[in-house]
Amino acid sequence: MDDLRMSQNTRAPQQTEAQKKFGVEYYHPGQQVISGSRDGDLYTYTTYIGTYLVNVEKGDCAYTYDGKGMAHVQPGPCKIQSTLITTVIRGYAPALRSTAVGRSTYLPYVNGCSTRQVFTPDRIGDPTLQLLHMPPHSSEQVHHIHSTARVVHVLEGRGRSLVGMEQWVEKQELVPGMSIILHPMCPHHFETDDNSLLVLPLHIFSSPPGGTEFDHPMFNGTHRIG
Repeated sequence: MDDLRMSQNTRAPQQTEAQKKFGVEYYHPGQQVISGSRDGDLYTYTTYIGTYLVNVEKGDCAYTYDGKGMAHVQPGPCKIQSTLITTVIRGYAPALRSTAVGRSTYLPYVNGCSTRQVFTPDRIGDPTLQLLHMPPHSSEQVHHIHSTARVVHVLEGRGRSLVGMEQWVEKQELVPGMSIILHPMCPHHFETDDNSLLVLPLHIFSSPPGGTEFDHPMFNGTHRIG
């Protein structure tokens, strides 16, 4: 899964002890970085944040958001000029698809939040790209975990990400253009104050099926811990 880099600014994230301990990475607008799955993870993926010419090998696929309102999923072999965020998933090669992300959400989530499936999973357990809207003064969920990674891009609004447990909970402000990697089993939730928040989370495998009001991947893939 080689990449042809368009910048020499690629570097590992500067993480706090809590971020390392619980498994979260935050990237601010303008950062240039390559990250992804960790040693021992069940599924392998690589996320390119910034400007890269990404090589997608046969049998893999790339999920791309271009920052202009369009999302794409493209199977390899191919090369993709990524200008904002692209995630290459190893060993998964769905059909080529493109769609406008938009702002509308149609499925209820929790605590006043709502979601829409941008790219639905083809089969039970496959990856999916979702759109999550949080109204003002909302919590995405009580503290929870996901069994596989989430790669999240902030589209609009403001909020906070809370990661950790008990006295180890750490808060991070979320602003448009930020990207977040939540590694498997990372205890977290998002919340808002006066502003709404619109984010684009990519589920790395293990997406449950469903497309009804209380039977869909966002709802079914959330496991409360508090």
